[in-house]
Amino acid sequence: MIRIRSRLAIAGVAAAAALGAAGSAQASPPAERCDARLDKLVAQFYDMADRRSYEAATEWWEARWHAYHESCVI
Repeated sequence: MIRIRSRLAIAGVAAAAALGAAGSAQASPPAERCDARLDKLVAQFYDMADRRSYEAATEWWEARWHAYHESCVI
């Protein structure tokens, strides 16, 4: 009974470590992709500011910047 629990505990720790490693690998995308994404966001911001207004573009930017920051900066 104790051996089974030990094996289950070791298997659980190994699974958690594997998931943690996979999660951290996904959390940091390549810098090139983040740079391209930021360039695209900036271009979209200026396009929206030209088409609509600077205020509308600023509101749009806040949401997009938060998503970008969460996935590429942190």
